Amino acid sequence: MLLNFNATPHPPRLALPVGVGIGKTTAMQRAVAGLLRSEALGDRKIVIGVPRHDLAEEQRAAFWSLGVDAMVWKGRSAPDPSPDNPERLMCFDPSAPFDAMEVERIVETTSCKVTQRGTTYICPFYKSCGYQAQKRQLDSAQVVLTAHDTLFHKAPKELGAVGLLILDEGFWNAGLRGMDGKALLTLDGLRPDEGTVRCWTVINREDWEATADLGAQRDKLWKVLPNAPNGALSVAALKAAGLTPERCHQAASLEHRRLRNPGIIPGMDPGERRRRIADVLPKEGEPWAPPNRAAVMWLLIAEALENDHDVAGAELIDAMTENGTIRCLRLNWHAKLRNGWGAEGPILHLDATLRPELVTPFVSYVTIAEALVATEPHVHVRQILRAPVSAKALTPGEDAMPRDRNAAETHLRQISALIALRAASLRGRSTQAPDLLVIAQKAVVDALRAAGLPRNVQAAHFNALSGIDRWRNVAGLMVLGRTLPTPSTVEALATAVTNRPPLTSRGDVAWWYEREERRIALADGGLHILPGEKHADPTAEAIRWSICEGELIQAIGRGRGVNRTATAPLEIDLLTDVVLPIAVHEVLPWEDICPSDHDVMAARGVILENAADMAKAFPDLWPSREAAKKQNQRRGTNCYYSNFSNSNLSPSSSIVTYRPAGAGQKDRTARFDLVLIPRPLAWLEQQLGPMAHFEMVDAGGVNAAAPDHAGARASLEALAARLDAALRHRITHDRGRLTTLFNRMEAAQPDPAAA
Repeated sequence: MLLNFNATPHPPRLALPVGVGIGKTTAMQRAVAGLLRSEALGDRKIVIGVPRHDLAEEQRAAFWSLGVDAMVWKGRSAPDPSPDNPERLMCFDPSAPFDAMEVERIVETTSCKVTQRGTTYICPFYKSCGYQAQKRQLDSAQVVLTAHDTLFHKAPKELGAVGLLILDEGFWNAGLRGMDGKALLTLDGLRPDEGTVRCWTVINREDWEATADLGAQRDKLWKVLPNAPNGALSVAALKAAGLTPERCHQAASLEHRRLRNPGIIPGMDPGERRRRIADVLPKEGEPWAPPNRAAVMWLLIAEALENDHDVAGAELIDAMTENGTIRCLRLNWHAKLRNGWGAEGPILHLDATLRPELVTPFVSYVTIAEALVATEPHVHVRQILRAPVSAKALTPGEDAMPRDRNAAETHLRQISALIALRAASLRGRSTQAPDLLVIAQKAVVDALRAAGLPRNVQAAHFNALSGIDRWRNVAGLMVLGRTLPTPSTVEALATAVTNRPPLTSRGDVAWWYEREERRIALADGGLHILPGEKHADPTAEAIRWSICEGELIQAIGRGRGVNRTATAPLEIDLLTDVVLPIAVHEVLPWEDICPSDHDVMAARGVILENAADMAKAFPDLWPSREAAKKQNQRRGTNCYYSNFSNSNLSPSSSIVTYRPAGAGQKDRTARFDLVLIPRPLAWLEQQLGPMAHFEMVDAGGVNAAAPDHAGARASLEALAARLDAALRHRITHDRGRLTTLFNRMEAAQPDPAAA
């Protein structure tokens, strides 16, 4: 392992940036297996935090293959579906834990099981729910895998001692609290009246000493709150009022004593449980500051006093309610990793997009190591600038102007064509489906799926990519757009991380970022300069980068470029203006690769040459023969699609000749992609009407890597076409002979009038 378990005076803690696709998780799993075999940790367990439960399940299987007893731990509200109940949760009575948390009681002893005065009270689902069932695995488990969010909540006592905590991937956002803007404390609830500061003992007797102590600190705080301006609480004003860190910590502890014990127990009737809870909470309309929330406020103030900065995590606002405007404190903060999960001991953090600013607030005394990166000689990257791939450009809202909706339809058609052409050029190159992976914002992915994706394409959206390995064999990867929150959003997130007012950062537009010169590093050693966004505050910039550039790095890492070979290369198309720390082989403007209507037609599986047929088959592209003819005259070769065989579909394409039935019709030529349109004759007759002639001139050789079914279909189609054409020719010839004979017989008959 990379950790020195004999380090002093603090336990070893290492944060290691590891490039995507290098195999950090696999290497970590093998190192963990070796550490357990060495028995260096004794009976202590190893806890591993991952972003999601599905990733935990994948790692559990990997550990079992290494001979390590691993399990996945889930919280009470986590899904635990069964065949007869797909909506089932780990806890079968989810209202009970929430009731316990409302009055700040320990969930296990108020909702699950407890023994009081020799009597055991137990939930009726105790022996059948998934939450309790998983505890039986803890005794033998060497490794416990869980979601990052769980690490910020109380660990089960059955877990026992933890020898090492491993944080796989970024975890900081799982610890943020109050980001929905609902963690409010009304000033009326903080007023130092006897009713709002009264404290109680554990046996529900009034604690006058604690009440007096809390009231004294509330008095000092009240000297600041009524007349303070909106915004972060001023540290100077708090000091002038006589508050100190020690007094604030004391007040935080006393706030929890304002709630009486409601006496709820496991198995209690829900109605009785709610009645008892109502007895200890204030009546509706009475001033009230939830104790846990008030304690957070005091801790934020204590931290600000200790470090001499304003309390950005406690911001005075005017909140709009049904009863009008109310003065409130809005809280933003970050929770702490819980000691029960090993947060007080050795920690190893592995992350491909690690930013120190987002690690040190959660893990003290941590060493940030140099990044581990690897070259990717068998990856080819094209970056296309100024492409219309944002959610607004492709999926405008219902209130958008008609011109914006029309533009979005055009953009979606073009992007869909680009994907189809790319998919055709990569068809059969992957050892397993899909050949092409497309990554974009969720709204864009939904729109692309609705429009129809080729069969050899899969799509995924940002913010659900880290750790996924199932696309490691794709031949191509296309990334559309980026995720980028507004400056005010990243500033709110930064406030929760640091409790400090962030540095303001705005560019030419008052509500957006400042701009700075960025440089795309070209594979040939050159540079391509373009502007990029940046925030002046270090923590806010780290958050902006993690959400934007970091997510793009996670996206391109799904192709596992570091593992590619000359026989299995990876082609990446980046349709974004964001500069990433990778080598780019080509930089192209959207104007140079924007699919023309001919390219859109090719993407649908056919290239027609006749203008009238083009307009008839594709009225959404050409409203008239004249429009198609005019575009045919100015049609040029697209430099980007030279890599796609000049839009000539794919190796499975076939050239056909055909002639529609009717006088004056001439033979025409078309090219079909037999994978997309396996029956060209049927397609032509459906789009253009009956054919007087059809012949497959060149079956084009179906991709050998694909199953031979397409080749067999093509051969049968060609044979059927020749037979059909021969029969049509014979019928036409015989009909002509019969018509001539009939005319002769008519002419040879005597004229009755003459007789």
